[in-house]
Amino acid sequence: MSDSEIDDYKQKPYEDLKKRKYMVKNQDRTLRCPFCPRKKKQQYKYRDILQHASGVGTGVAGRKAKAKAQHQALAMYLAFELVSEADG
Repeated sequence: MSDSEIDDYKQKPYEDLKKRKYMVKNQDRTLRCPFCPRKKKQQYKYRDILQHASGVGTGVAGRKAKAKAQHQALAMYLAFELVSEADG
């Protein structure tokens, strides 16, 4: 999958995030990555999850294009929709 295809592919997960098809907020007001369900750590502060999403989305070696696109969508969602959750 090329970079332009990744840009196209991230739109669906972004729309799904906006429609709340994926759980991003935990009950204790922390955040979680809906695209890494098997990861041990599921409680992030805003800055940490944004760093996680950006890091995976920009090309961590070994990640598939689909995972990159999903994490780019999560980073967009955090930046545009959940910016109010940012740590002061």
